[in-house]
Amino acid sequence: MKSSKPWTIRGARRVNPLENRMMRASFAVLLACVAFAGSARAEEDAPHEELDPAALFRGAHDALVADRPGEAIAKLEALADRGVVDAVLSFDRGLAYAARVRGGGEQPGDLGRAAHGFEETRELTRDPTLAADATSALAIVRSEVARRRSRAGESVEIEHGSSLGRSIVDLLPENAWAVIGAVMALALSVGIVARRRATLPRAKVAATTSSAIAGSLLVASAVLAWAARDARLHLREGVVIAPNARLLDARHLAMDGVAPVPEGVRARIVDEGAGFSHVVVGGADGYLPSSAVLPLARR
Repeated sequence: MKSSKPWTIRGARRVNPLENRMMRASFAVLLACVAFAGSARAEEDAPHEELDPAALFRGAHDALVADRPGEAIAKLEALADRGVVDAVLSFDRGLAYAARVRGGGEQPGDLGRAAHGFEETRELTRDPTLAADATSALAIVRSEVARRRSRAGESVEIEHGSSLGRSIVDLLPENAWAVIGAVMALALSVGIVARRRATLPRAKVAATTSSAIAGSLLVASAVLAWAARDARLHLREGVVIAPNARLLDARHLAMDGVAPVPEGVRARIVDEGAGFSHVVVGGADGYLPSSAVLPLARR
């Protein structure tokens, strides 16, 4: 059903027409598509499109430009099913779902899937412009979810944010923390040697102070590098794509006193099995049907 309050995602992209962004898609994706294509004949042979990622990519591009979001969604999801992971494709998948909502053809979960596409873009991209576009688009989608929840008399809190520790770990990449640790280890070694060789009291005090600071920073950077590595290897996150999903307890019964989980909210996936995912959403810990949580791809 078309929303009574006009809203749009295209403006958040700061690129119009859409072709400008699509034509800047990752070169690696295009090379992979060409490798799958094998020959230029697939471009002229529509029945083989489902076997040709390059044709799917072009078809999704044409559908988005022609404002046919349903067709674009089908082709972009087909690319995802083939294991093609790319920030631009994730962005355009989010854009396609949002366009279907804006066009009045919304299906349940479209806003959540749009949020998933934009969240995944932020996880995958190294392009600050694309990351900013995805952040702006995500804010618009979540504002629409919050508006709908407000009209229904429900809580409008959508973005729970990260914990302080996770925010600190995410300040720098894993390798950056490791480099800082190596520099601090070198500084600590120099300070220890300088203190042993110093003859003046002031020099000893300076070397001791420098060693203490370098040692503290070495421990901190080592812990942060380990935390960043652990998150890269083990942390799994997803986006809730079901409207007003209810958290369940260990017996898979609805938890009393817990508000429905907003569509489009980010969740940490603790475990999966038997059709249910153990998740942490904000400060709440429970279970959701696996179909209600779509995992995020990561670099």
